[in-house]
Amino acid sequence: MNGESIVLSYQRASRLLLHLKNVIAVSKQVSAEDELLKEVYRDSIVKKYEILEDQLWKLLSRIFKASGLELNNPRACYRQAFKEGWIQNIDVWNDILHSRNATAHVYNEEDYEQMKDRIVSQYVHEIEALLEHIKKEVIDRDLWNEPDRV
Repeated sequence: MNGESIVLSYQRASRLLLHLKNVIAVSKQVSAEDELLKEVYRDSIVKKYEILEDQLWKLLSRIFKASGLELNNPRACYRQAFKEGWIQNIDVWNDILHSRNATAHVYNEEDYEQMKDRIVSQYVHEIEALLEHIKKEVIDRDLWNEPDRV
């Protein structure tokens, strides 16, 4: 896996995070009476989160693969990121993964709304912190060009 692929994956995840944050910001301006528009924004937030989480674990997988670790699922990638000190609270990341997996299986509005609230209040911050750490520790340092480091 080359560094260009890692950089492109990082840029894609960063762009997705920015789009998600923009949708969240606009959704907060929607009138409480406009239930349909609020629902559209809620659905957009959840879908963008779903795509972002998928890109994020694949970015981690590429980074770890460049260092010689073959991690091919999100749980293993998040565990390794925790071991590396890149994330602080593995329980939150287990929740992030659980919520991502549950997006296709939530059938009532209340649960879906609660998922959206967790994305907005907690997950975005955790994802942003991880991406900042990756930028500082991997992207800016060009670590994939150092044979024994990532």
